[in-house]
Amino acid sequence: MVSPVKEFGSAKENGAQGHSDEGVSVEMLAELRDSVASLAKEVATIAERRAIAARDMAAAGADEVSGMIRRQPELAMAVAVAAGAIVALLVVPRANRTRSSRFERWLPHVTRADLQDMVDNIQRSVSRAASSATAPVAPTFERLLEGLAGIDSNSSVGSAFDRFGGWLQKAQAKARDKMG
Repeated sequence: MVSPVKEFGSAKENGAQGHSDEGVSVEMLAELRDSVASLAKEVATIAERRAIAARDMAAAGADEVSGMIRRQPELAMAVAVAAGAIVALLVVPRANRTRSSRFERWLPHVTRADLQDMVDNIQRSVSRAASSATAPVAPTFERLLEGLAGIDSNSSVGSAFDRFGGWLQKAQAKARDKMG
């Protein structure tokens, strides 16, 4: 088949010899359109055949891969992990850090003021402990026992049950109102 460009070029030469005033004839344009349409159809059929072949190959490849995964799941997982690690190494940027010793990385940055505050807190704690150790324990223990002995267990337990019962009755009344 002759390409449309060659046909157009030869028609132009023929038109220049025979019809210098008219240019390209209508019949020549119709022939060019027909040849372009036939070429487009041929390209479309070739592209369609290649797409079908690629789809079939992809389906066969997917079936093969899924079969391999079913036969050897451990190997498939190892390949997936390795591929993920490689992608992560390629994608994640590396941070440029200054080199420091391992000891410096683990120690927090402590200032002199921080150390003075720590010493002051330790001194206060020691002085409080020393003053509380010299105080007698018996009066504090006696006050605790007197406070526990003064509680009326019947009234406090009864009032707790009364409050719980009142709350339960209110909840039941609200539930009846919503249902009814």
